[in-house]
Amino acid sequence: MKFFIFSCFLLCLTFSYAQRATDINILEPNFKEATLTKQYIYSDAHVAKGIEAVLKNDTLFHYEEKKFLNSGVFTHYNWVKIKIKNKSEVTKFVFEVNQTYLDSLQFYVVKGAGKVHSYPKKGLHFKDPDDTNFLSNKYAYVYPITIAQNEALTVYMRAIVNDGAFRVTNKIWTEKHYETRKLDIKIRTSYLIFFGGFTVLVVLISIAMFIFSKKRIYLYYTFFVAVVFINLLGLRHFVSPLYIEKYLFFGNSFTEMFALLQVTFILLYLNKFLPIKVYYPKVYIVLKYTAIFTFVFFISGLFLRRFDWFYGFSFYFTKAILLVVTVFMYAIALKLAFKKELMAYYFLLAYFPLMSFVAYYILTAFKLTNGFNPLQWEIVIFVEIFVLTIAMSHKYYLLIQENRVYERKIYEQRLKISRDLHDNIGAQLTFIISSIDNLQYGFNIKNDKLTGKLNSISAFTKDTIYELRDTIWAMNKDGISLEDLQVRISNFIDKAHLASRSTQFSFNIDKLLASSLEFTSVQGMNMYRIIQEAVNNAIKYAGATHVNVDIKKENNSILFSIIDNGKGFNAQTIIRGNGLNNIKKRASDINASLKIESKIDKGTQITFSVKV
Repeated sequence: MKFFIFSCFLLCLTFSYAQRATDINILEPNFKEATLTKQYIYSDAHVAKGIEAVLKNDTLFHYEEKKFLNSGVFTHYNWVKIKIKNKSEVTKFVFEVNQTYLDSLQFYVVKGAGKVHSYPKKGLHFKDPDDTNFLSNKYAYVYPITIAQNEALTVYMRAIVNDGAFRVTNKIWTEKHYETRKLDIKIRTSYLIFFGGFTVLVVLISIAMFIFSKKRIYLYYTFFVAVVFINLLGLRHFVSPLYIEKYLFFGNSFTEMFALLQVTFILLYLNKFLPIKVYYPKVYIVLKYTAIFTFVFFISGLFLRRFDWFYGFSFYFTKAILLVVTVFMYAIALKLAFKKELMAYYFLLAYFPLMSFVAYYILTAFKLTNGFNPLQWEIVIFVEIFVLTIAMSHKYYLLIQENRVYERKIYEQRLKISRDLHDNIGAQLTFIISSIDNLQYGFNIKNDKLTGKLNSISAFTKDTIYELRDTIWAMNKDGISLEDLQVRISNFIDKAHLASRSTQFSFNIDKLLASSLEFTSVQGMNMYRIIQEAVNNAIKYAGATHVNVDIKKENNSILFSIIDNGKGFNAQTIIRGNGLNNIKKRASDINASLKIESKIDKGTQITFSVKV
């Protein structure tokens, strides 16, 4: 038994010695690049040890022989120790730490008996003063190191990750061969620049669709795209995270704050993008108020993040709500897809890479992955925005088609109503006039008072027919040109002159105005009615002997003027009748700026301008 125990002890000792002897990464002759697999790691959730502490206590580390180190999301403070021996002819190398999302990264090289060389601190919250290459667009952190032939050294790395997992692959390159890596990074950078241009185009298109459709979904989508892309630029250091934190008050983990904004705009635009209100009205209300709550939480976070308790709470809250919202909306989209809703298919396609990315992130959190996420974040975001933009454009196209169908139905209804007015009401009014005339001649009425009353009813009915014809004229047109308006006003003035021989009329149109200039039927009808009302007032109430109607161009507007030389009125004391009130109401309906000026015995001037 004693022999067995002694044999096991010797076996363990031998195994430990063998491991120690093979835990060195050897740079062989003709070496160019290698992923370092022999590594020691030490992680702690609460205690941040310094270099002196880990040098004195080697037992803190445990050995892992793998390309990918993953400490999970609950260990903020991480140390990595890597032994390297150079058997190649090269002495100049580049050490690459392949994780960009680090709050702080300190790098040390130890040669011989504790001789430590430290490098400037890097990470999201630190700037490298002597950095002259592509590191403004971070895909990795790099350190130049020199290793003489047959020399051995130990690299120590201290990484702090407050938001996410410490998951890293470490590589070493010869200084010369590293130029190929730079080229690769530049190519990826060009993709991001292209993506940036594409994003700007998407934002402009979304704003345009919002302006033309007045649908808030496009405004929500614009904000969503902008927030996602700014967050990506911050992660890749195209936009300085320090600038974001200092001037936007997002705190020292800006991705959390951006995540809250993303959740807000995801809920707002998806609530309208998917027909949730139709199928699940209660869910629609819940999502609406969840978006409001998330935005309020974001605003509160701008001021509360200085407190430690809120920082810890918000860290888990933002991750949880982003995960829950994404998964929940995907489940809703799946249900709507079974109902054959077109936009649900777009959503499922757009968010599938993101769902895969999230699934991998969860596996990483529980240390169940053996490598980096195979999906690049830029690709995930690009696919999402690309597909959703196509979907938004398709939705806009369907909206235009729906409006065209609606406008066609409205136009057909207008035609039907105008025909009914002409055939029924017009015929009945004509019958009334004919009946009154027959009464006068058929019964040989001698009562002057009765004859006058019948003539008044007949004249009123004829005026009503003229008004009806004007209304039918406007209803039968989608648009009224300036030429149409000119003809209509000329006819009206001719009739007014026949009705009031003592009044002189003039009608002038600026030659600078194109006769093809077109107004909507509502605008054209209201312009005509305002002029008609003003002229009638000048004849009936003002006793004017001269009435001028002018239409001219003034800057970006058309100015209409109706000027008479009648008795005028005091605007302060007059009780406005239906005529003036109708003019004000019609001007308001077409957003025209109206001005009424009148003086006793000096006439009245009514002007209104319409922008074109």
